[in-house]
Amino acid sequence: MAIGQRLTARSALQALKALTLSVALTAALGAATSAQAAHGSYNPMMPRQLSATSAQADYSYGFSILAGNAIDTLEPANRAMWYLNYDLFDRYLLRPIAHGYAALPRGFQDSIGHFLSNIDEVNNIPNNMLVGDSMGSVRSLGRLVINSTIGILGFFDVATQLGVNHTPMPMEAVLGKAGVDQGPFIMVPAYGPTTARDIHGATIDGLPFFAISWPVTIAHWAVRGIHNRAQLVPQEGMVDNALDPYIQTRDVFLMYDENAINPVEEGEVESEDNFDDALLDEIDG
Repeated sequence: MAIGQRLTARSALQALKALTLSVALTAALGAATSAQAAHGSYNPMMPRQLSATSAQADYSYGFSILAGNAIDTLEPANRAMWYLNYDLFDRYLLRPIAHGYAALPRGFQDSIGHFLSNIDEVNNIPNNMLVGDSMGSVRSLGRLVINSTIGILGFFDVATQLGVNHTPMPMEAVLGKAGVDQGPFIMVPAYGPTTARDIHGATIDGLPFFAISWPVTIAHWAVRGIHNRAQLVPQEGMVDNALDPYIQTRDVFLMYDENAINPVEEGEVESEDNFDDALLDEIDG
């Protein structure tokens, strides 16, 4: 009887530890339990799912599930690309350019940001419609018309001053809301962190630029990259001083990406000290 009681007590303790660990992980990922991403019924990033049984199967391959059900199955290659991007490309090329850009007048940087945001409205119009936000689609159309004309090609955000608020909806967010998981985390040379889902979404959103010309596409990509990198200059210390800069960047990127799909309600999770969420908003356009 005593042995049975000890086993029962041990099982209860293990269950309590598992529950505590689960709650802690959920909070660390920046989402409440109700907002935690669930596996979609179909996911092009995973092996083909042909039945209800296979849809519920575990395709983690022994790896830890990260925010958005992302898996870092390519970590050795990603770390090699991290060295190429962060220790070489960023340090000796992109960072000096970004610091030079960040030294320009704030008004000039804001105008570039408004211009890039206005271009994104071309995709926000159909993407908002795809997620059932017809009013968001109308606002995006209104912003495109107002800022492209009165705002001089979007360099001035007149629409916001008139009360027409920005409703960003990139295709990767559309896919996420449709139940598509992040898939593998990927560190792309000269591009930076992304996921399989984001690559699919960015490719679709980039089709209008591909239809124009490759030089325009490359110029748009380069200007956006420099502008976004310059907005992160104040946060360089967070990465430079991290115990593992690769893990720090990966986890922050995935949590921010997932929060765009399943936003955390205000007050659910406290913001991390010394971390400016507004800087990541610059990346999102």
